[in-house]
Amino acid sequence: MKTVRTSLFLLAAAIAPAFAAAPTWDNSGNSQLSGQYYFREVLYLADASGNTSRWIALYGNITFNGATPGTYTLSNASLQDSGGGFNISATGTYSVSASGFGFMSNPLVSGGNVSFLVSNHIIVASDTESGYNQMFVAAPVPSSLTLSSVTSSYTIDGFFQGGSPAGSADLTWQFNPASSNVAITGYAGSGTTLTQNSSGVKYVASGNAVVTTFPNSNTATFYVGPEYMYFSPDLNFVFGGSPSGYDMFIGVRNTAGGTSTPLSGLYYEAGLDENTAQALDSYYGVLNAYPGGNTGNVIGHERLLYSGTNAQSITYYTSFPTTISGSYKDPSNSTLYTIGQGGIRISTGLGQYLALSVALPYTPPTPTGAVYIDPTGIVNTASSAPYTAGIAPGEFVTIYNGSNLAASTIVESGTPYPTQLGGVQVLVNGFPAPLYYVSANSVSFIVPYAVIQYPYASIQINNNGTVSNVVTTIVRRSSPGVFTSNPVGGVGVAALLDFPSSGGYYIVSANKPANAGDTVALFLTGLGAPYQPNGDGALGPATGDPAVNTVYVDVGGVDVGTLPYAGLAPGLAGLYQVNFTVPAATTPGTYKLGIQVQILATNGTTLLNDSYSNESVIPVGSGVKPVADSTATAVPGARSSLPRISGTAAR
Repeated sequence: MKTVRTSLFLLAAAIAPAFAAAPTWDNSGNSQLSGQYYFREVLYLADASGNTSRWIALYGNITFNGATPGTYTLSNASLQDSGGGFNISATGTYSVSASGFGFMSNPLVSGGNVSFLVSNHIIVASDTESGYNQMFVAAPVPSSLTLSSVTSSYTIDGFFQGGSPAGSADLTWQFNPASSNVAITGYAGSGTTLTQNSSGVKYVASGNAVVTTFPNSNTATFYVGPEYMYFSPDLNFVFGGSPSGYDMFIGVRNTAGGTSTPLSGLYYEAGLDENTAQALDSYYGVLNAYPGGNTGNVIGHERLLYSGTNAQSITYYTSFPTTISGSYKDPSNSTLYTIGQGGIRISTGLGQYLALSVALPYTPPTPTGAVYIDPTGIVNTASSAPYTAGIAPGEFVTIYNGSNLAASTIVESGTPYPTQLGGVQVLVNGFPAPLYYVSANSVSFIVPYAVIQYPYASIQINNNGTVSNVVTTIVRRSSPGVFTSNPVGGVGVAALLDFPSSGGYYIVSANKPANAGDTVALFLTGLGAPYQPNGDGALGPATGDPAVNTVYVDVGGVDVGTLPYAGLAPGLAGLYQVNFTVPAATTPGTYKLGIQVQILATNGTTLLNDSYSNESVIPVGSGVKPVADSTATAVPGARSSLPRISGTAAR
C-alpha cells in the first residue's frame, strides 16, 4: 500500500446544481452466494436500558440462487419466539457487491434488510436499521460430515441474552468429540464468574451437522439438552445454538500447538455486545489490521445499534500484540480473542463486559479492466475508516489499492480544486468530484454535496477516456475522521492547534501537549453539509461556515461542553475545524478524542446519533506553556490563516 502525505489545506464542496440518475446497488457479487447454506438468526427486543422483553431465534437452511436478481428460499426453518406471533418469510431477495458487502430481505422483519459481509462464502450480518438487536450467520452446507471427520478441537464462544444486562451471560469452552467431558467458563452481566462442568456429553452427526447433547445436572449453568452445530465446508468454522432456545455460539478450529495466523489486512465482522453501562448492541463492520513493532494497529468501523435507539456508525482504533499464540486479550482486558485455522477470529467478553463476535479474513477479488478500483478501497482520507463507513457530503475520501488510476502522480496546490487532474476524473453518482491528488494506485477527492439526495453512491474513475469499474457505497449524513501526524491515518496525535491564554498558538504533539483550560482547534473531515453552500472546489467564507449537523467532543469520555465553532475551516477548502476547550480538570496524560455527530430526525426537532469517531488522541500536559509557533491571536470560529499541518491519506 502506498502512503500519501496530504496537507490539511483541502477543499470543501457545496450542493451541485445538477442532478444525476439515481444509483443502484452493485450486484456483481451475487455469485458469491450460491447453493444451500445453514443459517441462524437471533433477535432481541430490548429497551434503552438493555432490558429484554422478547427473544426470537430462527434457524435452518437457506438456498441462494447465485443469479441476478438474487433470490433465496428457506427450508427446514424453525422459529422460536418467546412472545408468539412473529411471522417469517420463506422467500426473499439479496444483492451482493463486488466487495462482498450486501443486503438481503430480513426473513424475520417485514420490510427490513439484513446488511451482510461475505468472505470465503461465509456470511456475517446484522439488521441494524430495523430497531431490533440481532445477529445473522450462515455457511454453506458441507457435502458430507461425520464425527470422524471432525478431528480437531474447537474453541466455542457463546452468548445468552437475559431479561436484563445483569442477567445476560457469555461463555467459552472447548469442543472435542473425542471427550465427553466439557468445562465451560463464562460471566454474567453482573460480573459474576459462572462455570459448568458436564460429563457424559454426547455427540451425534445428524445430516451434515453435529448435535451436541448436554445432560441435565445441578451444574448446568448454560447448556441443557441439544445444541445444533453447523460447520463450514472446510470445517474451520462452526456456529449454532439451541433448537429450543435463543442463544448463539461461534467457534473456530484450533491451530496446532496454539499457533495462529497474525492479524493482517481486512476482516469482515459482526457481533453482539452488552454491559450494564451501555446496554445491548449489535453490529456489522470491517476492521483493517496493520501489524508492526511491538503492537499492531486495528482501524475499524461498525454500523451499530444500541438497544432502544437508532443505528449509528462508529469508527475506532485499538491495538493487538504482534505475537499471538491462539488467543489474546484486548488492551483493556475486557475481551478475549481467539484466532483459529484459516485466520478466523472470534471473541467473548470478560467480567461485566459481555461479547460475541466473529471476524473473517477477506480475500480480495482479482482486478479486472484496464483501470480498476478496489471495491474495498474507499476510505476516509483523514482516519482511514474502512469502506462500510460510507461517504458523507463534503468528506475527503481516498481510493487506494487501485490499478492504472492515473498516468502520473499529481498533487493539486491551487484553488479552486479542479474536477480533472492529469486527464483523470472521479464521478460520484455522475457528479464530477474536486480532486486533490491522483496517482497510478490512489486518488483523493472530495464528495460532492449533491450525493446526499440518494442512499447509495456509485464511484467511477475516468483516466483519459478509459473508465474503471463502478464501485458502490452507502451515503451517510456524516462520517467524521480526524487528521493525525502518524503515518497510519487516523491513529496517533490529532491535528490540533493550542491557543493558550498568554497568546499565540502552537502545534500540539507528544512533546508539546495541549493544556487543561486552553482553547484548541481540531482539524478533520466528514462533518457533513455546511449552512452556507459553496461552489465545488471554492474557498469557504473567511468568517467560517458552521456545519448543519450538531457536533460534540469528548476527551477521554468527558464531554467538553459547548463548542465555540464547528464547521468548515474559515477561508479554506474541504477542511473542517472544531474549536473546544480542554476540560480544566483534565490531568496530564494521553486521552482518546471522541467526535460525536448528531442529525435531526424527520420530525425536525429530535436529535439522533449519526456517527462517532474514537481513533485519534490528544496529549494533555502539566500546565507548562510550550514555545508558541506563532504570535497570531486566537479568534475562535474565525481563523483565515493556519500553519501548514500535514495529515496522512489512507493507504
